[in-house]
Amino acid sequence: MISEISGFLSLLHVATGVGFLTAVIFALKLYYETDRGWYWLSLVLSAFFFAVSQWATIIFPISIENFELLALVQETSGLLAGLLFSLSCFGIYKTMKEIRKRVE
Repeated sequence: MISEISGFLSLLHVATGVGFLTAVIFALKLYYETDRGWYWLSLVLSAFFFAVSQWATIIFPISIENFELLALVQETSGLLAGLLFSLSCFGIYKTMKEIRKRVE
């Protein structure tokens, strides 16, 4: 029973990691298709660090020896991803607000 749950969780981590890697690809496309502003690059890095957070479990299988390293990588990646995503959203918001002023 425990091995089935462990296998299912590994599958979920792989699926989520693939989703975030896909987000990295589309964020890069956004970066190259737009004005290449810092906020688009922040979005790319955010997606990348979300992917690292998910893939860390696969790269470093859970064991007592590397549990601290795994926790550090996951927590640091998650924190960086969240901060960069927030920064990116702020940049996009600020730019859209300026565009709306110019259009009106």
